Amino acid sequence: MTEKVLQLENVSKKIGQKEIIHNISFEVEKGEVFGLLGPNGAGKTTIIRSIVKLIKKTNGDVHISGINVDDNFKDAIKHVGAIIENPEFYMYMSGLNNLKQFARMSRKEISDKQIMDVVKQVKLEHAITSKVKTYSLGMRQRLGLAQALIHQPDLLILDEPTNGLDPQGMREFRELIRELAQRGTSVLISSHLLSEIQQITDRFAIINQGKLTHIERITDLEQEAGFTIQLEVSDPEAAKLVLETLALEITNRNGNQFTLHTTNEVVPEIARALVKANIDVLELAKIHVSLEDRFLTLTNGGEKA
Repeated sequence: MTEKVLQLENVSKKIGQKEIIHNISFEVEKGEVFGLLGPNGAGKTTIIRSIVKLIKKTNGDVHISGINVDDNFKDAIKHVGAIIENPEFYMYMSGLNNLKQFARMSRKEISDKQIMDVVKQVKLEHAITSKVKTYSLGMRQRLGLAQALIHQPDLLILDEPTNGLDPQGMREFRELIRELAQRGTSVLISSHLLSEIQQITDRFAIINQGKLTHIERITDLEQEAGFTIQLEVSDPEAAKLVLETLALEITNRNGNQFTLHTTNEVVPEIARALVKANIDVLELAKIHVSLEDRFLTLTNGGEKA
C-alpha cells in the first residue's frame, strides 16, 4: 500500500462571507512530486498556508505523515520543510553560518555532517562559505532548499519556487527536485507556469476560483491530450490518402511535410501504413504536447465565469 505523506480532506477557508478555497481534498504519496496548478489568485497559496497553519482554515482536516495538524501541530510540522515566499537569510553571514543558525533553532539535533550533506545535495559546496549577499537568485533558492531540507523532512512544500529564475536556474532547480523525490522526499509545489508543472511533477491538481477541478497524472494527461507530429514523406499525395484512410486530421501541409494531431498508440500505425504503401518516411517527430490547451479548457481560460 502506498504511503500517504500528506492528506487534505475538505479543507475550506472563508474570510467574512467570501470563500477563498472550497472543500479541497487530495493526497501526496511518498517520493511523489505533486503540483498545484492554477491562475494567480486561484487559491494555491491559501491551501499551502492552511497546511502549515500560517492561516487558520475554516473547515477540514490536514494530516502530515499520519498526524492531524490540529491535534498535534508540533509533531506534524517537524516532518515538513517549506519555502512559502522568498527565503530570508542574514545577508552578511555566509551560507554555512545561516544554515548553522537555522540548525540551532531546530527541534531536532542536526550535526555539521548533516549540514554539509545537504549542502552537497543542493550543489552549493563552492559558495557555502561566501556571504549570502554575493549569491545570485538561483544560489539563494538552493540555500533556501538546504534550509528547508536540513532536518530531513518527509514533505517539502514550495510555493512558486521558480519565480525570477533564469532558464538555467529553472533547469537546475527541476533537477534538484527530481533527485529529492528519487530519494524518497515528497514534494508539493505550486505554480502558474504550465511548463514547470509538466516537466517536474508526477501528478497535478488544477485549482480554479478556490475549487479543485481536476487531478491527473502527467503521463495520463499526455496520453489523453495527444500531441502534434511533424511528418515528412517521399510521396506526399500517396501519403495524404494513407492518412485519410487512418481517419487522421491533417492540420497543416507544406509540400511533402504534414502536421497532424495524434496519440502514442497511433504513431506506430502511421509508420506501418506508410511503409506498407511503399512511402519513405523521411521524418516523424513529436513537436508539442497540448497541456496548455487542456489547462485553458479546464479553467475556462483562467478567467472568472
